[in-house]
Amino acid sequence: MSGFEIVGLGYITIYPLDLRDAISYYTQVFGPPDRDDPLDDVWGWRLGTTWLTLAPNADGTAPGARPANVEFAIEVTSPAEVDRLFDALVTAGASVGREPTDTVMYRPMRYAYVEDPFGVRIDVLCHTA
Repeated sequence: MSGFEIVGLGYITIYPLDLRDAISYYTQVFGPPDRDDPLDDVWGWRLGTTWLTLAPNADGTAPGARPANVEFAIEVTSPAEVDRLFDALVTAGASVGREPTDTVMYRPMRYAYVEDPFGVRIDVLCHTA
């Protein structure tokens, strides 16, 4: 236990090498960005209670490098939503890491993961108990 009273994790920002391709990919999955500021070149999708943001690679901590060892999880409302979001991510161009499976990590869940075309692992899950 960390000693902190953490409620959740949010405000994920990715700094892809090819920002335009990443915007296109995430738009295909989640629809048009909820925030787009071409002057700042920052793009955001509201996902539940948080935001997924794409920003220029030069603004990140490792300009010129693709995201490495980056993962985020999207918790959805039902097992059917896990399957639906997984299919959308793969259809848009992600590679399959793990097909949707009923499993147990910290508690029973429906779980899958993909790697997006930019090297980011995306977990999709729904707690089932």
